[in-house]
This record gives sequence, C-alpha cells and structure tokens, in this order.
Amino acid sequence: MAIEEERFRWIRNNKKKLRSNLFSGLMDAIHRGDSDCSKVGKSIILSLSHTEGPRYRVQNYQDAMAICIYTIEFQKKGLPHAHILLFLHSTLKNPSADHIDNIISVEIPDLNVDPDGYNAINKFMIHGPCGKLNSNSPCMMQDRCTKHFPKKFNDQTTIDTDGFPVYKRRNTGIHVEKKGVLLDNRYVVPYHRNLIVKFDAHINVEPTVERLPFHLPGEHTVIFEENKCVENVVCIPGIEKTKFTQWLEANKNYDDARELTYSDFPISWVWNSKEKTWTRRKNRLAIGRIYFAHPSTGERFYLRMLLNFVKGSTSYESIRTINGVTYPNFKGTCYALGLLDDDKEWIDCLTEAAIWATGK
Repeated sequence: MAIEEERFRWIRNNKKKLRSNLFSGLMDAIHRGDSDCSKVGKSIILSLSHTEGPRYRVQNYQDAMAICIYTIEFQKKGLPHAHILLFLHSTLKNPSADHIDNIISVEIPDLNVDPDGYNAINKFMIHGPCGKLNSNSPCMMQDRCTKHFPKKFNDQTTIDTDGFPVYKRRNTGIHVEKKGVLLDNRYVVPYHRNLIVKFDAHINVEPTVERLPFHLPGEHTVIFEENKCVENVVCIPGIEKTKFTQWLEANKNYDDARELTYSDFPISWVWNSKEKTWTRRKNRLAIGRIYFAHPSTGERFYLRMLLNFVKGSTSYESIRTINGVTYPNFKGTCYALGLLDDDKEWIDCLTEAAIWATGK
C-alpha cells in the first residue's frame, strides 16, 4: 500500500492535468466558440502506464490474449509450432541489461564449458546459412534475408528508444558448422539456455505485442493539457496522424506494405512514435492486436471487422471498395464480403468475449 500511495502522490504532484476528446469533438468546440480546454472532453485520472491501474490491467490482459497462453500452429512443413505466454515474477519485471542477459542470450556457448548448451544451440537456434553464404535459403527475398540475418555484433545489452532490448552479441570467436559453413554469434536466434536444453527443441523467447488503434474519420482521440487553448491544440503539427492513418499512408507509398492486413502489419513494420510513421522492421517479431469494438458501436465495429481481411487500403473509401464497387458504409462492405450473411458477427463477438471478457 505504501508503494501504491507513493505512485499516486507522484502522479498528483508531477503529472500535468490532461484531458482527452475526439478530434471531431475539438472541432465542434471551436465552432461553438469554446476555447477553454478545461471544459472540453473528459479528464484523465490515471494514465495507461500506471501499474495495476484498471486501464493498465485491461490492456495487458488483452495483449496476453492476442498472444494466446497456449496455442498450436502447423507451419509449412507440417510441424507443430506452439505459442506459449509466460509471466515473469514481479521482481524480474522492467529488468536491467544484466537481468536480460540472465534470461535471454544470443551467443554460442563454449563447447568445453557448456557442451549441452553448445549442442542445443547448434541444433535448434542457428539461423542460416543465408545471404551471400547461401542465396537459395528459404528466408531470402530480393537477395536479402527476410529475418535480417546476419545481425551486428554488440558488446553489451542495451534498450533502444522504443523500449526493446538490443542483445549482447559479442565476437567471441566461437563457431558452429552448418552445411559446410562456419557461423558465429551473428546467426544466433534469441534463446533461454535452460529451456533449450530441457525440452530439446527450438524455443524463441520474444512474444511482443503491438497495439493497433483504429477510428472513423476525424474520431481519433486527442490528449491535451487543460490549460491550453482549443485552437492551439488542433493546430499542433501531426495531430491528425495516428497509427491507423499512417498505415493508410504506408500503403500508398510502398508496394510490399499493401500485401498485409492492418493486424499483420507489425510483422514487417515498426511504429516510430516520435516521428509518427511506420518503418520497415529490421529485427525481432511483433504480434498485432487491433483494439476491441462492441457491436453496439455500429460502423466502428464493422470497420474493425474489415481490418482483419482487407489489404492494401489507402483511404477509408478504399476500405469500402470491393471488386471495384464502393459501398456507402462499412456494414454494407461486410455484407459484400459475406461477413454478415448469417449470425457470424455475433458468434465471432461472443467467441472473442469468451476469451478475454471473463469474470475475475
């Protein structure tokens, strides 16, 4: 309780008084002549980042459901592939670089010191050879490895600007042989040594979730200080840009971007929150999770349904366009795709709710 009280006290004494409203709501306020931000929208009591707050718990729980605690996939060669969610002990959350090194490694163990670890990593956790060493590798596309191997050497583990770890990957001089080629630490997939040795299988220990908001035109949420003027808030450069609108922009500018749905976009693209733009992913893997929408929200619900199917959309109009026909609304588009021919929308809604909206 003392720790929680200190967190509340810090928020009360240090956080700016913030409010939130839809962008269209701010424009309505301007048309009404309301310029006082303290009377517009609703106040934000606790931020999403406040540990153990209701918004914090809901979002992290839904992230967990996006990964799935336990699910089996069968990939191209018909082999089983499991996604398993593990929870760290509270003492290991928000770990330092040293703690990360104790959990995850990307270096080949010394055969003389740890023969079990060396053999397991050699058998399961080496990518390649690919690139110039093997241009016919399945991971190659346009003369480049789609998994971005080989990686760069790195003397110590650091945390990048987006909060992701860049693992220690030193040039230790230790190699393994694959298909007659010697490979070093630049080709190691992140692993946990004890898990690899115990289960004698490929186990990658990075399940990252990218939250994907969406909104109808002009209805994205804007957070602003209540002592500001409404006219100044709506004139902030880039205030109209969101993850969703920039996904549409990326589809306009890049051919390969148009091959992915919105939910699959984080597989190959990374959101740069500072620049408000999507850039090509260079390493790691992320799972996209589109925010939930209840059927009672109408067009917003049908838009979310479409975002799980449509690819290459460049505007709201293009989302509503199927086989050259532009439909007047998102519900009509869902009917055109056969998503609403029966009770499927309610079945899908109840199925999704059964996964994450369970009782305590």
